[in-house]
Formats: sequence, structure tokens, C-alpha cells
Amino acid sequence: MMQYLQSYDRSRKRIGILVDAYDVTRLRRINSDDEMAFFVPMNSEDFRSKIQLKGQIKDERGQFYTVNSIERVRDGQKLTAAVKCKHVMFNLREYKIPYASYIKELYGAHISQLTDRIAAATGGRFSFVIHDTFDLYDIKDWGRTNCLAALNDVLKMYNAEIEADNYTLHIRKKIGADHGHQYRLQKNIVSSKFSDTTESLVTRLYVQMKDGRTWIGQPATILTAEERARLQAIPGAIVNGILQSNYLVSQYADVWASPDIPYYDGELIEQDITDVAELLRSARKTLTDNEIPSFEVDVSAADLHKLDRTETQPGLGDTVHCLDPALGLDNVTARVVEITEYPFAMDKHSQVKVANVMRKDFAEIMADLERAKGIVNNMTSGGLIRTELFEAFAKEAVIDVNNSKTEVKYDTRGIVLQDKTDARNQVIMTSNGIILTTDGGATARTAITPKYINAEVISGQLGSFVSLLIGDGNNVTQINTNGIAAGNTTFSSAPFRVDMQGNVTANKLTANSAQINTSNLNSSTWKDGYFSGNITAQGTITGANLIGGSITSNTDINVTRDARIGNVLYMGLTGQTNDRRIEFVDGGVYRSYIGFTNSTKQLEVYGANDVRISSGLDITLSAMSATLPAYSYIGSPTESNRIVVTSQLAGKADTSALNNKAEVSEAGYSLAFDATTRNLKMYSRTGQTLATVNIPK
Repeated sequence: MMQYLQSYDRSRKRIGILVDAYDVTRLRRINSDDEMAFFVPMNSEDFRSKIQLKGQIKDERGQFYTVNSIERVRDGQKLTAAVKCKHVMFNLREYKIPYASYIKELYGAHISQLTDRIAAATGGRFSFVIHDTFDLYDIKDWGRTNCLAALNDVLKMYNAEIEADNYTLHIRKKIGADHGHQYRLQKNIVSSKFSDTTESLVTRLYVQMKDGRTWIGQPATILTAEERARLQAIPGAIVNGILQSNYLVSQYADVWASPDIPYYDGELIEQDITDVAELLRSARKTLTDNEIPSFEVDVSAADLHKLDRTETQPGLGDTVHCLDPALGLDNVTARVVEITEYPFAMDKHSQVKVANVMRKDFAEIMADLERAKGIVNNMTSGGLIRTELFEAFAKEAVIDVNNSKTEVKYDTRGIVLQDKTDARNQVIMTSNGIILTTDGGATARTAITPKYINAEVISGQLGSFVSLLIGDGNNVTQINTNGIAAGNTTFSSAPFRVDMQGNVTANKLTANSAQINTSNLNSSTWKDGYFSGNITAQGTITGANLIGGSITSNTDINVTRDARIGNVLYMGLTGQTNDRRIEFVDGGVYRSYIGFTNSTKQLEVYGANDVRISSGLDITLSAMSATLPAYSYIGSPTESNRIVVTSQLAGKADTSALNNKAEVSEAGYSLAFDATTRNLKMYSRTGQTLATVNIPK
């Protein structure tokens, strides 16, 4: 351990050892002071060359403190300088949170989101280490101040504690530890003072959040079973499972109750909370912190660790055990909340203040409020202003004004609110209206008068108004009692308009996604769309591909190009009995068709001229009979190369006699065509060849 303080300049370059410094005292409090003071003779080398304002002093723990003041004192011929320093953590007040990091409202923020902004505002000079898991918190109006005040707000919001290691700041739910350190009579207690108080005792806590809202009307199930049971014992607190009261009752209410005072009431108002669940969490914590008496023990204890290194040394935030039965301290567990140390003096003892482990945030807050009210209430005495209090109040007011980012001025225009960082940014309040300007008042970016509001942009939700007109001439957009229109000052002539019934008229519409119900489309082009169900066309459908579904039309459907059928072409619908046909038409009177007659179930192939059936292989006819009219034949036009038919036999034989007298072996039964020899042969029923005809190519 170092035996002397060390001095450094403003750039943290080592200057030397302060060998003449004496009465070194260090005071530390949880989430509060961390300062050091010492004396040095003015005629010493330490004072003349080693100590400078805003320089730094390093203590025996390796922590740096910034020199903030040097007070020179004469006592006869003795000249002494009293030096006061604060831990370098407090240099955070020299950094402002930039406007870009200001948070107006942020829900469910992690603590690191705020510490990262503070670290960034210092240019990375300070860094944070988060050691515990903290609940998310809803942030409102954070970052208007310097970094130190912003850090203090973070600690309050997240109920955290800070432990500084020079420029590295450690954030924990609770600093310190329990090393078993004891303050025991006849061992290390030199003197002690024990006090307990019930001034802040609360056994019934009323709560409110923003705008005076509470949890009245919420289901009682938001409370725990124990909380509900305590409220149900109070008539009217819960009715039909609904909360009718805005308070919680302590588990120790019966212990402290008396016939005169059944409850010790307290009130918690959280203007930054808008969520019932968050309000309930805050109420539980506040009630827990105040439902038992608080106590404090001031101990002057011998620093045995200076003589015996095996002895424990208490640290800020440590849990310690106090034993002084005569004072009522019977192994009471408490926590070091403040410690005054004399690190280099062997003849001086540390002064320690310990308190019960439950923190008293709400009591401290109430004390701050009472102190603020006291400044105002005590400013007068007997109808006269108390000068010393007024001066203190005025001093605080001046500090607040100086810390403000806005300067208030009065001139011939009226009241002027002027930005300290840029005097051109002003808000001017006159008798005729309000002007917002960014050029010192030469022009108005925004103006508000009793009749008009003139602004480049109006952002937000507008209330009731008669008409809104944007633009000039017919290049306008208007909102009025007719609806919304653009492109013409006359609503009915505007190329785009929406009336109060929701009817839209537009010259052109581009929609990334739309649902159209019961609509007529005229002269429209559809691209890359999908239709489900049936398409009924009363005119002509023109397109490249029709995929899926069915097409129904009251008139002809004209296909002007080739049509390809993938597998099967079905003529007619299932269950219908009408005639069907495929007809081939031309510009003249000739026509050909394939027709089906439903009544006879007959299929007819008709060609206006020839009907030709060609095959690369066999042609097979399968039927009960094949009938040829009297004037028809099978074969070539040359009579010698075709099958004889009835008309050719007329007059040469009695054909009727042949019907009864022809033998089976003599009558034609089947035909066969040989593609190699191109012979068409007729066979009898017994397989005998009756005739052969060669059919030329």
C-alpha cells in the first residue's frame, strides 16, 4: 500500500509524491459523495509545484481525485493550504448529453441503452460494466442534463448502485459484500450511537400514476393472494372481484395498529408511470422499504487492519454485524452506507454509518420534497422576507437558469426565448401572436395568430376544421366537407376525389395490393394476376394463356390464334343432353364438320369435298356393319382397281337371288390391306381369298 498521495497534471502525467500532505480524509457515501481533503504547508515544494487546480491526486487504492478547490489559510505565521478533491467520476458533470441522445419516450428500455448514451457523450472516456440483470423500464424525458445528472436518473429508475474504478463505472443492484466484518464492543468499537425511527413508517400506501390514474377498476387478480386477502378484510376495497381502492396494506399493519391509528398512511405519486403493472411494482417496493422502522448506527471503530493484515477492512456497501448489547445491538446485521476514512493516519479511526439493509429511497425522496417546500414556506417570517433564505433560493434559481439551454429576453417585440447555443433560434411571443424563427426574427418559420397558423410542416393529429387547401390554382389538394380531392379547385371536376360515401374517382391507380368487390373494369390491362372461381365474359377475352377454372359466355368466344389442348378435349358438360359439333368454316358456302346428335347418339363426319384418312400403318375399322350409299365405292376411280358395289352389279345378276344362294365360302366377309404390296384382299368367312385389288400410291 502506498504511504503517500501522488499528484498528476491535467493530462494525468505524474508530477510527484506529496510528502508534506497531512490530515488526509476521505468521505464516501453510497450513490453519493466520494471526496478527499488534505492539508499541505504553503511553503512546501508540494504546494508550490505539485498541486494544480483540475489536476489529479491518486490515493493508496489507485483511485484518482480531481482538485476542485485550494483554500489558503493564515494562522499567525503559519500558512496552510486546504485542498479539496472529488473522485474523477464526478467529471461526468462536465459533459452534456447531446440533443441527438435525448429520449422523449421509450418503452421497455434496458439499462445499457442509457449507459451507452452516457459513455458516447463522453467520447468513450468513461465506460460502464453492468453486473446484474435489471428489469426493463419505461423512459420519459431523459437526457436534458449533463452526464452526471443523467447517470443519477438511471440509478434511481433502475434502483441500482454504482461503484467507480476511476473511469470504469460498475453498476450493480447492490454494491459491497458480506465478509463477516464485525463491530464488537471490547474489540474494535471505540464509540457508537444507535438510533431507530418510525417517522417514515407506512402500513397503508396510496398510489397514483400519471394524470391521477390508479388501478381502481382492474381485476383483483393483479394482486398476490396475500395482498388480496389483506384488502378483502377491508369493506368495499374489493367488490365482485374488482379493485375499488388504490392502496396496498402492509403485512405488518396489525403489528403497528392501535385503536386510534389503525394504519400509518403514505402516498406515492409516479407521474412518469402510465402502466398499471409498473405502478404495482413501484408500490410494492416503496411499501417494503417503509413498512418497518429504520435504524442507523454511527460507529467509531479502530482500524485493526492497519496493524493486522488478517483483519477484514469494511468497504462501502458491505454488510456488517454490530454487537453492543448495552445499546440494544445484539448481533444486528446492517450495511455500511457512509464511511469516513483516514488512510495514512495510524492514530485516527474510521467513522462508519451503518443502516438496516432495506434502502430508504422513498423516505429520501420525501425528504428532498420537504426540503424543497421548506425553502419556499420558510422564506417569510412575520410577513418579512428572510434574507438568507431568499438569497439561497435566488442562488439556486440562478444556477437553474444558467444550466438551462434557453435564455429569456425582453425587447420591443415581446418575450423572446433564445437558444444559448445558437442565438438565431428564437421563440418570440408578441401581443399579436407567436413567432418561431431560425434567423433571429428576420423571417418566421412558423407563426400562430388568433386566425391563422402558418408553418412549413404540420405534424401530428389535427382536430376539427372546415377546410384544408394545399397548393395554388388547380394544382391543389383539398380536404373539406365534400371529401378529399386533388387536381382541381372544383371538387366534382378533380381528377382524383373521394367523397364522404367512400366513392373514389381517379385517372390512374397503382396499387401494390388491393381487393376489388363488385366492380366494372373498362379498357384495363391486367398483368401477373390470379383469378379464383368462374370468369363470365359478355364480350371478347384476348390473351396468351388461360390456366385453370372455367370460361362461361353468353356470346361466341373467338380464338384468333392456334389453340393447344394438353390432354383431352371434352365437348359438352356432364349431365347435358344437347347436340354438339366441331365445325370448319371458310369465307364461302362450303363447310365441314364433326357432329354429334344426342337423340340418335350418332357421330357424323362431313367434308364439303373429300374426306381423306391417311395412316403410316394399318387402318382398322371396327363396327357391326359398314354401309356405303349406292353411288359410293372403296378403291380408286378406275373400275378395275376397286371393290365392286351393288350399283355396279345391277343388271348383270339378280342380286336378290344371290342373297339366299351364296355360300359362306363365296361371300365377302373381311378386308385386309398389305402396305408392302399395296394389295387389298377380300376374304370369305371361311378365310378363302375372294378378290385382290392393287391400290397404287
